[in-house]
Amino acid sequence: MKHKDSQSPYESLEKQLLSLFFSGVYISSHDIRQLGEKIGIELPMKDRNILLSKLFGDANKNGKSKELLVVISDFIKSRAMQYTILGNNYPYTKPLVLKWLQKVKSTDLLIKREMKDYE
Repeated sequence: MKHKDSQSPYESLEKQLLSLFFSGVYISSHDIRQLGEKIGIELPMKDRNILLSKLFGDANKNGKSKELLVVISDFIKSRAMQYTILGNNYPYTKPLVLKWLQKVKSTDLLIKREMKDYE
């Protein structure tokens, strides 16, 4: 059985962000690459899991972890705004949208807790 010797300090956050069910937001490979660009980290086109892990690792190495968390939080809030507009424009979607918004809020709180480590 293989055992991971070094786990990312952001492993649980990475898993949450990659799961629509838990985060309430789908983050594509393209989105992850754009998040990296916003903090000056270029990423190759790869699988979402690899990209997000590499982004967190590179941000950590370059001292940009807090910057990355802020960018991710802004991205999530932007998606939440889109969901709110969707729910308002299409009332029948509101029950589903409200579930997504609840998950987005929980994910953002998790990110904010991680940010406190850098204050």
